[in-house]
Amino acid sequence: MKLAYIRWKDAVAEEATNADPKTPQARLVELQEIGFLLDENDEAVVIGMEFHDDADVRPGRWRLHIPKVSIQEMRVVELDKAFTRRRKKSV
Repeated sequence: MKLAYIRWKDAVAEEATNADPKTPQARLVELQEIGFLLDENDEAVVIGMEFHDDADVRPGRWRLHIPKVSIQEMRVVELDKAFTRRRKKSV
């Protein structure tokens, strides 16, 4: 199982009460997500927010499909390397 950290930009909705025009770049938001890497292709990466090692439960109860064109940074690591077990200190 792999764990993915993804930093990406997405659209932002806003109320149009202010008459001042805004530049499109100023209205994008930068997001950071961490999840289990479930799949990817040329267009998108899919991460799951929850994973069960059970044949009756589908992996990734919450799935996020992130367009690759929006990804600013992506890091992938094997789960067992991300959280190594600490050795107990002898007293």
